[in-house]
Amino acid sequence: MALLKEKGFLLDQQDKRVKEQLSKIKHKIMVMSGKGGVGKSTVAVNLAVGLSLQDFMVGLLDVDLHGPSIPKMLGARDLKLTRRPDGKLGAIKYSPNLKFLSIEPLLPSEDSAVIWRGPIKISAIKQFIGDIDWGELDYLVIDAPPGTGDEPLTIAKTIPDAYALIVTTPQEVSLIDVKKSIRFCQKVKLRILGIVENMSGFICPHCGKAIDLFKRGGGQKLAEEMGVRFLGRIPVDPRVVDTGDAGRPIVGSYPESVTAKAFEDLIRNVVSATEEMRREVLEEAFMRIAIPISTPTKIEKDINQAVLFALYDVEKGKILVKDVVRKPDDQDLNEFLKEQVATHIVLFEPTPELAERFNLLGLRVLATDEEKANPDDLVKEYIEQVESRRTA
Repeated sequence: MALLKEKGFLLDQQDKRVKEQLSKIKHKIMVMSGKGGVGKSTVAVNLAVGLSLQDFMVGLLDVDLHGPSIPKMLGARDLKLTRRPDGKLGAIKYSPNLKFLSIEPLLPSEDSAVIWRGPIKISAIKQFIGDIDWGELDYLVIDAPPGTGDEPLTIAKTIPDAYALIVTTPQEVSLIDVKKSIRFCQKVKLRILGIVENMSGFICPHCGKAIDLFKRGGGQKLAEEMGVRFLGRIPVDPRVVDTGDAGRPIVGSYPESVTAKAFEDLIRNVVSATEEMRREVLEEAFMRIAIPISTPTKIEKDINQAVLFALYDVEKGKILVKDVVRKPDDQDLNEFLKEQVATHIVLFEPTPELAERFNLLGLRVLATDEEKANPDDLVKEYIEQVESRRTA
């Protein structure tokens, strides 16, 4: 029993360190893809480097534990973790505005194989965030492995306010997998920043003209179909391969190239989208409202007895999604609400102490004294209040 208590304490301490580090980071972006081979890491590296060249403080975290490529693409395999005067380890400094971290510098050799199961990978990712000093950052760009496995799931649960940037190619086989990534994000309550169409046309090395080698426009069409932002298209350029292998990202090596200009457009769109999504939360244009319910049409009066929760995704005055989710018996209520990334909670006649408890979690508390009120009606009524304030 003592050992179980000790583990619980250690887990609490690790979660506390993670929360402290994340509080210093303004925007967190997970770059993901439905399948491999679409140039996801290339997009992540050039996005991070491009943001740093625009005077943003940026961190680049490689959570592809089995196939880390960030050190090679940055030409930084010889760089090591820094150590502060207080003994704490800091992320690897690539440039004045860019730090990065990958599993590769921690391995005995660059060709060492990482053979880890889920729990070890989850612990490693949390250590990368909580035990390494990242300092104050404007952006943390996270390069996740393809698919919807342990690594992206861990990021979604550990960083509930992260955004997903999904990379695809114009080909249909890639677009099919992107839909799976979108469904994954919706399932784990991860807000989607947008879609990037990589390998969109080919830049001829002789004449400089674009040729639609792998089709073009599929990513933009899918974004419109799925109702998410289209952030830009990046053409195929032989120099992307050369600069990636040489450890000199193209945004810095060939800033006047068509491809670098395409990355600049992507970076502008990312900056604009992150600021817009941040404002939406602050101004309540986006909300995820949690309501404890005893039946589908009745609120649960005692929050501590709540088992079922109705969750409403509201964006710009409209209910986009409504889910009914059961809280696991062994899960703490605070952790459950954090995992669901709730922004608001509706409580029946809460005491000041109870309201303060949820305010400290970062939730807006909406009080009701209508015992028989229908949850749907409560949400619609609150949306009307918010919209009237926004247009006043």
